[in-house]
Amino acid sequence: MPICAECCTADAVIEDLDVDPPRPWCLGCATALVAAGDPVINYRALTASAADYSRTLTARSTATLPFG
Repeated sequence: MPICAECCTADAVIEDLDVDPPRPWCLGCATALVAAGDPVINYRALTASAADYSRTLTARSTATLPFG
């Protein structure tokens, strides 16, 4: 299990695919990015906890809302 690249203490739940090499994020750090307005949109789920991130992203980020 990869460790979060940001906090370096928690297990990663998603992997950001928009950077090279892909960057792993734990749920706490990834959620903080959503709150800051810079969510990870293009990601790969690493654990079942990625579903929690998906719900947070859908509920709190305008980046995932359709236009129109």
